[in-house]
Amino acid sequence: MPEPRRLAGNALADALRDSRGRTRAWTFDLDDAQWEVPRQAGVNKVAWELAHLAWFGEFWMLRGPHATDADGKVHAARPASIAGPDALFDSARLPHAARWDVRLPTRDELDARLTAQLDAALSALADAGDDDASLYFHRLALFHEDMHAEAFAWLRATLGYPAPVGAELAPVAPAARPATIRLEATRFAPGWRTSDSGFGFDNEVAAHEEAIAAFEIDAAPVTAGRFLRFVEAGGYDRPEYWPGEAGRWRAQHSHGHPQRWRRSRGEWQTRWFDRWLPLDPDRPVIHVSAWEAEAYARWAGRRLPSAIEWEYAASSRPDFAWGHSVWEWTSSDFIAYPGFEPGPYRDYSAPWFGDHRELRGGAFATEARMHDTRYRNFFMPGRSDVFSGFRTAHP
Repeated sequence: MPEPRRLAGNALADALRDSRGRTRAWTFDLDDAQWEVPRQAGVNKVAWELAHLAWFGEFWMLRGPHATDADGKVHAARPASIAGPDALFDSARLPHAARWDVRLPTRDELDARLTAQLDAALSALADAGDDDASLYFHRLALFHEDMHAEAFAWLRATLGYPAPVGAELAPVAPAARPATIRLEATRFAPGWRTSDSGFGFDNEVAAHEEAIAAFEIDAAPVTAGRFLRFVEAGGYDRPEYWPGEAGRWRAQHSHGHPQRWRRSRGEWQTRWFDRWLPLDPDRPVIHVSAWEAEAYARWAGRRLPSAIEWEYAASSRPDFAWGHSVWEWTSSDFIAYPGFEPGPYRDYSAPWFGDHRELRGGAFATEARMHDTRYRNFFMPGRSDVFSGFRTAHP
C-alpha cells in the first residue's frame, strides 16, 4: 500500500470512494430533525457541509485551471455544473453565520450531487498523469473530505447524537501510562521539504532547521485518571494555574472540571456522544482546551511540548505513542514557517495564522490517512468541542 501522501492511480481512486463512503455513513444515518443543526459556532448544518464537500471536489478537481484575483479570491475557469454556485458553498465566500439563511439542497438532491461529483472526479483522475502536479488537487480534495468527516463526528458529539460507526477511544497502553521519554539536544528540520515527492499542505512546507534543547516528554497522552487528580486537588480554582488569557477563559466557565464531565451519585462520569459513561481513568482525557491542558501542566510542574518537540519525538522514537487517540495541544501558536507561500487553496492556512494554537497527532475519529508526524492541526485555544487532549514535557 503506498504512503497516504503518495496515493496515485487505483489506490487514490479507492481512497476517494472510501472517504465519500465515510461521509455518507456519518451523516445519512441521521434523521431530518438531526440535520436541522442549531445555529452555533464550531458546527455547520449537515446539508450545507455536504453541499460544500461536493462543491469543493468539483471546484478543485473538475473546474480548473484556477486564478487568484486582486482580492485574494480564487476563481475557476469552468462554471459549476454539478454542485452549485461558489457564492453559496465556498466557505471563503459565505460567512459561517449566513449558512443557516440560504436555501439548501434536499437529501435526494445531495445524494445525486455527491454521486455525480465523485463519478466525474474519478473519470478525471483516470485521465490524469501520475506525477505530483497532476494529482495535487485529487489528493487535496481527499484529505479535505477526510477532515470534514471528523468534523461530522465532533458535530455529533457536540449535539449529543449517537456516535458514528466505528468511533471508539482506546485506553492508553498500561506500559505507557507513567513513562516518559528523554531526548537529547539536537537540530531538527520540521515539516515537508519542497524536494519531497507526494502531497504536502502549504503550512508544512519548511526549508529550515531549528535547535532543540534536551527535554523529557510523556510517552503517551495524559489520561483521564491523571487529570482527575488535578480536578480533585482544586486545580480549576487556583489562579496561579490560569494566568492571562487562561484566567479570562476560566472566568467564563463555571465548572471546576472539563465541560463534559459531571459527578453523579459520587461517581465521575463523562459524556460520550449521546451517553453519560463512568469516567475511565485509563483513557486519554478528551474535550479539554489548551488553557485546561496548560493549567494541568503547571500544577504537575511541567509544560506543554512545543510543536517541533512533538514532531521530533514522534518521528524519532518508536515508543512515542500517538495518533488514533486524541489531538494533542502544544505550546506553539499556529504561525507560518519561514518562507511560507500559500498553496492554490489560499484560505487553508493563511487566515488562521497568529490567533490559533497548534495541535499534533490525530484522534480516534481522524481517518488513518491523515496521520502524519508533519501534519499541523489548529484551533482557537479555548475550544474543547474537538477531540483534543495533550501530553506534558519538562523542563
